[in-house]
Amino acid sequence: MSKNAITAKKILSAALLIILGSGLFAESEEELKKRILSNADLSGESAEEIMAADDGEDKWANSKNTPKRLPSTFPRDVPYTKAGIDFCEAHYGHKIFNSQTRQKFYDASVEAANALPDQYSKLISLARADYYNGLSIMETFDLTSLDKIDLGDTNATVSANDFAGSFFDKAIEKCNEALKIKRGSDAYSTLAQAISMNCTAKNVSYVLSNGLKVRANAKKAVALDYSNGLGQFMVIAQDAYAPWPFCKLRSSRKALIRILNDKYIRIEPFDAQMIYAAIGYTFYKQKKWDKAIEWYKKILEIYPQNFTARQMIKKNQDKKAGKK
Repeated sequence: MSKNAITAKKILSAALLIILGSGLFAESEEELKKRILSNADLSGESAEEIMAADDGEDKWANSKNTPKRLPSTFPRDVPYTKAGIDFCEAHYGHKIFNSQTRQKFYDASVEAANALPDQYSKLISLARADYYNGLSIMETFDLTSLDKIDLGDTNATVSANDFAGSFFDKAIEKCNEALKIKRGSDAYSTLAQAISMNCTAKNVSYVLSNGLKVRANAKKAVALDYSNGLGQFMVIAQDAYAPWPFCKLRSSRKALIRILNDKYIRIEPFDAQMIYAAIGYTFYKQKKWDKAIEWYKKILEIYPQNFTARQMIKKNQDKKAGKK
């Protein structure tokens, strides 16, 4: 065995001990080692080559006991209010350019939520308002720098991360309150979504304490309502966006395409763009620039001014042209 291979194995072993000790990943040490080492020639293959060779299986399957019904015949747990949809569409359509506009959409969403007759629906709709408010604050974060995100504004007393995180905290709190009233699919999927973005907004200790809750809550959402497109996406998203060596690029892409093609899953336009973005990101990580661009362009068919899609198309074009 070469000296480089021995050194690489030592590094991997140390990383495994840290990560497994944190409890962030559900795989056992042996399972994780087997998956990593089976995909890596530690004597010299680059991280990009190892990721491109990921042939991991899509091991997750929906419960056989979960009923499959066409979304048109099975209404969602909590329908979006019109104001909630407007906020969502404005965010993904890149129509929010300042705090005043964002506040206007947020206030309208809160007002519409508070007008709902039952407390459960009110809490979920309020949680969505908080979530999209936080998301709009963080709109310009760079998907290609997921491990190095720094949205701090040195001219503000509170960083963008902290400000956004405060709204994700509120969304999580409201979802947990709603779950005390009833176990609902939209409560679990909204909770998973809010925790996921909070992992982006907050520090590593938050991720280590809460990372596993994303998939766990998403699975509960799907178990209650197979047609929940957001829940289906959140089950898979970690595999697409996790850093090497914990990402499963090919298998997650296969699973995401399966979601798109499943007639029993409700795919709203804002769900579709998240799925397209994740698929595009897996191709970006594999240096398949044209394929990545193809999927990001699908987002522009829904939201022509979408910030993430336009940003990522440019990044892929630059990479293809050999620009750093």
